[in-house]
Amino acid sequence: MPTIEQKIARKQDELNRLKTKQRKLETGQKVIIGGMILSLAKDDPQIAEQLLKWIDSNITRKTDLDRLEDVITELRNSIEKGFSRGL
Repeated sequence: MPTIEQKIARKQDELNRLKTKQRKLETGQKVIIGGMILSLAKDDPQIAEQLLKWIDSNITRKTDLDRLEDVITELRNSIEKGFSRGL
């Protein structure tokens, strides 16, 4: 028969597995929504402009901004193309 400590350890392991599963689910949701927003922003200069504003006001770490450099450039290009087409 397992000791109380063993039962606690098993329950903690189970809880940790559930927490990991929850984090994976949340990460997947963020990836899907982020991809959707990027796709919309590439096609709509107004969304691109808003997304750039959100990036500017919410992303402050240089390493994060460096990772987004190509995306930021693409969004700016989307805005310029949209305005040149009269959108």
